[in-house]
Amino acid sequence: MAKKLISEVLTQNVVSVSPETPAMVVVSIMREKKISCVLVVEDKKPVGIFTERNLVQLLHQGEEIGDKKIEEVMSKPVLTAERSTNIYQAHDLLEKNGMRHLVIVNSDGNVAGVVTQTDIIDNLEAEYFLERKDISRIMTKNVVTLKRGQLVQDAIDVMAKILVSCVLVEDNNVPVGILTERDITRLFHENKSIGNLKIEEVMSQPVQTISQGTNLYEITMLMTQKKIRRLVVVDNDGCIVGIITQYDIIKELEWNYIQSLHEIIQEKEEELIKAEKLATTLQITREVAHEIRNPLQVLS
Repeated sequence: MAKKLISEVLTQNVVSVSPETPAMVVVSIMREKKISCVLVVEDKKPVGIFTERNLVQLLHQGEEIGDKKIEEVMSKPVLTAERSTNIYQAHDLLEKNGMRHLVIVNSDGNVAGVVTQTDIIDNLEAEYFLERKDISRIMTKNVVTLKRGQLVQDAIDVMAKILVSCVLVEDNNVPVGILTERDITRLFHENKSIGNLKIEEVMSQPVQTISQGTNLYEITMLMTQKKIRRLVVVDNDGCIVGIITQYDIIKELEWNYIQSLHEIIQEKEEELIKAEKLATTLQITREVAHEIRNPLQVLS
């Protein structure tokens, strides 16, 4: 796959607010625009970020955010990269830092855009999908599930503790609903006291499922079409066997990144060998030239 630069794939129309913006206003913006994050900017420079996961963590901790400014609850410092970063390096930064949003800055440190897992997937080339036909090797098999009668707070606590973006609601191992970080944002925007709500009353349904034989390209197309970030994998009986998320799709980019590093090292080694050969040739040329200019010294 070509080493595409993130300057070619980033989202430039970034939704941003000032540090003094009320946190509830930011939640409203995320809900209304159906976005996963809002950037906090001061003097055109990123000073923080607030994501759906931040909200889940705050609700898990029992934090009251009603009267708080966004600067009090945002994540900081912001994970940033320059426009010259390639797509492998961007993924590597996200992976190592456990993040899903990478803020891109210009040489002056001003915000240029944001790169997400969605942006990376949308710019993968066909060969990446063709090389990964077996989704059973890519999908997450240990799926986090809850029962219909459990509470939204149970889902929030699980999502916050093990850092997953959703929980499945199952009945006899058949998926009957799903609750995601985006659902939590929607529910909180509509009703601040959501912990005691029953999951079955607010979960998203029906669940988007795929068979184990679905190929990776079809999966990404379905995610794009449905504007979702995960699909549940079921067997012939409709029972849960796994879940495949955007993270699962791109996690093997690490191998591409390592391969690209090996290619860079090989190129540098070849350049070094060429440079050494050139240096040797120049040295021999100098010696021969010296002997031609000073034949008597050679004879003596």
